[in-house]
Amino acid sequence: MDDAELLRRELRAARDELVRKGADEADDPVAAASQLPLMPERDDEFLRLALMSVNELETHIDRLERDLDDLKNGLDHPDD
Repeated sequence: MDDAELLRRELRAARDELVRKGADEADDPVAAASQLPLMPERDDEFLRLALMSVNELETHIDRLERDLDDLKNGLDHPDD
């Protein structure tokens, strides 16, 4: 699997987690902030996303989107 595909998978998982947290936050804002609920549909590779707060997830999604755009534009390692 290439880097772009890995970024797309993580981006999808982060967006899914943000939606879950948004739904949970409506029920219990304190519990939705940062916890690891046991839900079988989560991808084990991205369980760490469940520990992020809504703000952290939004920031992470922004970074993933920028990284994906950089890859599409031919920038593999912008810091090099």
